[in-house]
This record gives sequence, C-alpha cells and structure tokens, in this order.
Amino acid sequence: MQIRRCCPADCAIRTDWEKELKEEMDFLDGTNFKETSTLLKLLGSPLRLKIVMMLLNRDHCVCEIIYQLDEKQNLVSHNLGILKRSKIIDSYYRSKHKYYKLDERGVKIIKYIKENMM
Repeated sequence: MQIRRCCPADCAIRTDWEKELKEEMDFLDGTNFKETSTLLKLLGSPLRLKIVMMLLNRDHCVCEIIYQLDEKQNLVSHNLGILKRSKIIDSYYRSKHKYYKLDERGVKIIKYIKENMM
C-alpha cells in the first residue's frame, strides 16, 4: 500500500487525490449503512445466528430448535419473534406444530455471509 501525503499541494497530484476521494465517497453513498447495520445487530446475537444457520439446512419446529440449542423455550421464542419481525425468517403450521423457515431475505443474507466471511 502506497503512503500518500494528505492534502497534496501539487496540482497534478491533488487532482488525482480528489478523484480518489470522490470515488471512495461514491461507494459509501451507494451503500445502505442503516439497513446493513440493522442486519448486523440482528445477527450479532449468537443465539439468533445459530437459529438462522439451523434454518439454512431445513425448516424446524420450535421444539426441535429448543432441543438442538439446549435453550429455554421463552428465550428461543423471543429471538424467533425478533427474526420474524425483521423478515429474516417466516413461520407456518403443520398439524399442530409451528415450523420456522428462512425467508427469501434470510437466505440471501446467510448465503452472502457464508460465501464472503467464512
């Protein structure tokens, strides 16, 4: 990485420097930081991240999630509610059991994380 002087006085260098800074700002302006920050907060909980990763493989009923994660029912239900309200997961009933699955948005997020960060 090349070390550059801050605020160069030479006009030719300054023009290149300003162009590079503008390109950096164009990238930053095009990024939705608020949404990305919200998603990172949602997945910042180890329990929520585990739930989402479980649901990547297949749909699970609540009792399976509780059993697999060895957590209390109220804690799992609370975190499932947070994920559902954020549209990362969705639920449906099969017989008398409530099943959870990744929403389309959740699938995209987790695939991106697996491809780029693991």
